[in-house]
Amino acid sequence: MPALFSPLRKNLRHIFSFLFLSIIVLFIYFQNKTSHSTITPISFDYFSWKQKELKNIQVIKYSFKKNETLLQVLMKNYEIPSYLSYKLAESFKKVLPLNKIKPGDQLKLVFEHKALKQLIFSPSPEKNYIFTLTPFGIALWIKKIPTYTFLDKVEGEIKTNLYASILENKIDPELGLELADIFSWDINFFIDIRPGDKYRFIYEKIYIDGKFLRYGRILAAQFLNKGKLFEAYYFKTPDGRIEYYDAEGRPLRKAFLKSPLRYKRISSHFSYHRLHPILGIIRPHLGIDYAAPIGTPVEAVADGKIIYMGWKGDYGKFIKIRHTHRYVSTYGHLSRFAKGLKVGSRVKQGQVIGYVGSTGLATGPHLDFRFLVDNKFVDYLKFKSPPVKPLPPKYLNTFKKQMNYLRCLLEKSFDYAMLKSDVISH
Repeated sequence: MPALFSPLRKNLRHIFSFLFLSIIVLFIYFQNKTSHSTITPISFDYFSWKQKELKNIQVIKYSFKKNETLLQVLMKNYEIPSYLSYKLAESFKKVLPLNKIKPGDQLKLVFEHKALKQLIFSPSPEKNYIFTLTPFGIALWIKKIPTYTFLDKVEGEIKTNLYASILENKIDPELGLELADIFSWDINFFIDIRPGDKYRFIYEKIYIDGKFLRYGRILAAQFLNKGKLFEAYYFKTPDGRIEYYDAEGRPLRKAFLKSPLRYKRISSHFSYHRLHPILGIIRPHLGIDYAAPIGTPVEAVADGKIIYMGWKGDYGKFIKIRHTHRYVSTYGHLSRFAKGLKVGSRVKQGQVIGYVGSTGLATGPHLDFRFLVDNKFVDYLKFKSPPVKPLPPKYLNTFKKQMNYLRCLLEKSFDYAMLKSDVISH
């Protein structure tokens, strides 16, 4: 058998030898050819490309003016097609009513190759609404920018009035108004304040990107008025109720405001025998006349429902509010009513319902305010307002912990303190 296959074996050896030599020759050939050629690398300048792309992107900043709408800005100012403008407006309405746009609100329009690609609306430095045009529609992203809260303290002594003292201490007047509002159920800051009265309070200063943004809440305050100390501590219950309480956990807020407006003086007190300044006759004056400039806001003294609103003889423009089945308040000689109110409207305590005037039978601008308890007129200056719902006992320990921390800050000196979110309810 080996003899039969010996010629085939010889042929195979020749074939493999030839193939091997051919491969070597080809390898040497291409090696020599390559050694004489020049390799040109592919270059890609990323930064030049990026710069060219950025040149095609344009960002326009716009600040809304008074009575200006989103559609006006898009279609008239920047000639955005109407169909696209309406689509953007529809997307906008889903997260923010169009009538909530205020003068000064910021808008950014991002164009790429002169086509609108993105709309960024900034109603505040803390939040951006980003509308991006995609092949699948308009995508919305709400970007919240983190803020940081620090605590600061102010101490002052009154020489003439609270407002002058606040300015003297270089404090924002809004904080002074907030302080007055906190204690307004116990102190009338127009007639009760005396030289030598002292105050101190802890308040929030809010920062964003390392810059001061705005003032926050007053968290704790003490006011020494005519030798009596009043205290107020902010507290928010887990169910969302926010109140200021004294050190024992009693709410400062009463069911009724101490007065329905910020007034200069009382021109007429409650009396059954008053000489009428115009008619010249003795007749009852079952209310209080608060003298104030025309246009001074008048507030509802408590939550209630408007049961009369219109002209009422000598009282001129007049509003009557029922608060509960027991209490009714009336407001006369108004110059005008607050917008949006009518008979049947529900109002909240402190809500502006009208403005001081001299309509009807009046010698000058003032508010004729009257108060009824069980259908009987009473002297509001002597009326003891019932308290509001007290702090539930289950929250008292948490409140005490927060109150003690804030009281400690009030009574000690410090420069700045970072807000302790584990101590302060917010």
